[in-house]
Amino acid sequence: MLELNNSDTNRTYVVTGGAGFLGSHLVERLLQEGNKVICFDNEFRGSFKNLNSCRSKNLVLHRGDIRNLNEWPINFDRIYGIYHLAAINGTHNFYEIPETVLDVNVKGVINALEFVRKNDIEYFSFASTPEAYGIPQTFPTSETEILAVPNIINPRWSYGASKIIGEVYCSALSNKYGFKCSIVRFHNTYGPRDHSGHVIPDLIHKLLKNQKFVVEGNGNETRSFSFVSDSIDATLLIEKKQTLKLDVFNVGIDKETTILDLIQLIEKVSNKKIRPILKEKINAGTTRRIPDISKIRNLGFTPKISLEKGLKITFDWLLENK
Repeated sequence: MLELNNSDTNRTYVVTGGAGFLGSHLVERLLQEGNKVICFDNEFRGSFKNLNSCRSKNLVLHRGDIRNLNEWPINFDRIYGIYHLAAINGTHNFYEIPETVLDVNVKGVINALEFVRKNDIEYFSFASTPEAYGIPQTFPTSETEILAVPNIINPRWSYGASKIIGEVYCSALSNKYGFKCSIVRFHNTYGPRDHSGHVIPDLIHKLLKNQKFVVEGNGNETRSFSFVSDSIDATLLIEKKQTLKLDVFNVGIDKETTILDLIQLIEKVSNKKIRPILKEKINAGTTRRIPDISKIRNLGFTPKISLEKGLKITFDWLLENK
């Protein structure tokens, strides 16, 4: 076996989806903290190029499909933990390939948990989503909100449904085998390396390409946008501070922003005038999203990056990498 020695501050992690937007930032931070990382990805949405700036002897790039257990990394000794971020995300995918969303996301988490069991891995972090709340009834929405699939005929709920199934698997197998497990519901994380499939990069791309600025909905829909470095801070804090063997956390920012207000901020950071064209959205999701983050705050988390500052960083990156 290829042995990667660990100490209390120098551990080996597998990050599935580590070449993607959120995953590459997590890989980067784990390496900065002195850990060894096996980045497992098939580059369906991400790219190993996202990790060019942090290549080192402590980083292993492993190409494979999470749906195939025989393509998971082998010949590594003493893997401490897995951050399971690999999934098909992106709103257009929910509508266009819902069967693939379900296939990848459900088979992926089943295989990830089997990998944990077979390799006696101590820690497992599962990237979930507020889509699992369906259309919430309470705001801010806490981790105790009922999980729901509002309409099985609407394909957008393929993603939320896949994550609900994943959470249930995490609970069942963590209880059975005794490994520490965190379920992390990321709320609208944005930032550099996020090219498409989410509202902020999609809107900025329209602006940079001089496309008609069509916005689905009436513009009063709200989301709570969390800059990627804040989301990574929270994710790593959960591993360090979680006391229960199994726990669930919202990760995000407890401030709502309407889409029209978001557009005004994009105007400000880009110094460009935007004239949005509002279009009715069919089969839409929830009109509001704001997480209750008191649970993660109690661990010591405080968001640091304002939306305006984060948008400026993101706009400049997308301008340079369009």
